Amino acid sequence: METIGKYSRKLYKCTRCGLEQEHGTNHWGDIYPSCKGCSWKNPLDPCPVMECQEKMPEGYKKPAKWKKVKLGDIADIIVA
Repeated sequence: METIGKYSRKLYKCTRCGLEQEHGTNHWGDIYPSCKGCSWKNPLDPCPVMECQEKMPEGYKKPAKWKKVKLGDIADIIVA
C-alpha cells in the first residue's frame, strides 16, 4: 500500500483546539504545522498534531505518526 499520493489541499483539524484549516500535503496522515487558533497560547509546544479530515482513497495507508520530544528528552539542560 502507498502512503504518498498526489499533492492536494485537504482539510485538517487541530487536535488541541479543534480549529479546521486547509493544508497542502501529499498524504492523508497527521501533520505538525503551527495552528492559527492555539499556537500563540502554547509557545513551548507551538506545533500541535493536525488530523486529516478527508477520506483516504483506496490503496493508501497513513504514514507513521511522529514522536514529539522536548529538548530535555534529548539533551541535558544546564542552568548556570
